[in-house]
Amino acid sequence: MTNKNRILITNAYAVNNGDMALVVALLQVLENKGYEVSIATFHYKFLKSKYPQLPLLRELLDYKLPVNATFFKRFFLKLNYFVNNNYKNFDVYIGSPGGYMNSYYGLKKCLLPLVAAKNSNKKTAVYSQSIGPLNQRDTNLLSEYGKNIDMLLVRDNYSRICAETALPSSKILQTKDAAFLLKPRKSTAKNSKLVAISVRSWKHDNRNMNLYYEMMQTIAEKVLERGFDVEFISTCQGVENYVDDSKTASIIKELIIKKNDSYQNRVNVDSQFYTFFELMDLLNSRYTFVVGTRLHMCILSLINGTPAFNISYEIKGKYCYEYLGYQDYTVDFNETTEEVATKFDTFLNDFSDLSNSVYDTILHVHGESINSLNVFLDKMRMN
Repeated sequence: MTNKNRILITNAYAVNNGDMALVVALLQVLENKGYEVSIATFHYKFLKSKYPQLPLLRELLDYKLPVNATFFKRFFLKLNYFVNNNYKNFDVYIGSPGGYMNSYYGLKKCLLPLVAAKNSNKKTAVYSQSIGPLNQRDTNLLSEYGKNIDMLLVRDNYSRICAETALPSSKILQTKDAAFLLKPRKSTAKNSKLVAISVRSWKHDNRNMNLYYEMMQTIAEKVLERGFDVEFISTCQGVENYVDDSKTASIIKELIIKKNDSYQNRVNVDSQFYTFFELMDLLNSRYTFVVGTRLHMCILSLINGTPAFNISYEIKGKYCYEYLGYQDYTVDFNETTEEVATKFDTFLNDFSDLSNSVYDTILHVHGESINSLNVFLDKMRMN
């Protein structure tokens, strides 16, 4: 039986499989509850060709606009909203889960569709976001646009603190990362000797990429010394004119081979695009463990029963691993050599035990995430 509320998940950038995981997770649980749900996404044409089975719509601002000014975007968006019957005929608009509400990426593009929806008396929310860091301009912007949001769900303590500088606490609900709405699976990678490593470039927060390259080279060499082979793979690769982590992986591979040519045939860079569903199957069946800089490379591995060591380029990785009880298995993007060696050696000694316990750990977090969703639906009067 279909629920009376029709829901649109907005502002999805789902060419990144981490982002696709988030919207698919939310889509599936809402559909299981009887809601009619669609996803409004950027890169619509590409994604529709890859995911014909998903209920995708084109996001209102998924166009190359001749003028980048905010007032022009607002005018175009408002006009597009009112003439686009496929987009405007929903009851509830939910900003997609993720980590894009910070001053690196900007807030306007993700919040403007919710402003348009609220002006048409729709229910509005943002689900399971990392908030911040925010500069004063964006704090003011969130406060202004936040008047058009009925609820904001945050996925860690730091995000709650950032959100409360701009919004009343009555509008804020803390939950977990939305990917944990996906049902966990037990790994089928029996006796695998292959390890996946996910890397990325990150130059915000005065990060030093050369230090990062050295750290990832050290980690990869430790993996190889243990008798495992290495495959560089990411949630974000193989899409033309989009971020491609395999380029960063190739730099690190060159450093490894330059130091020890005998590793030439034991290190592979996989640069092809995988759909979210294909990547999930790889993470469930191919690797003995994962080292992930992309947070959702780690989360999706854990959901598939595969242990994952996290390189935290933003605060969100650290906080996620804290609430999982895995704080000993995460290091900072520019961590000291000593701390990396200590924590990664601990992980290497523990991963076999983790392989046996990760399913139960993630099953518990999955249950908490479902409970948070039910609280959200009650507060939004959607149950």
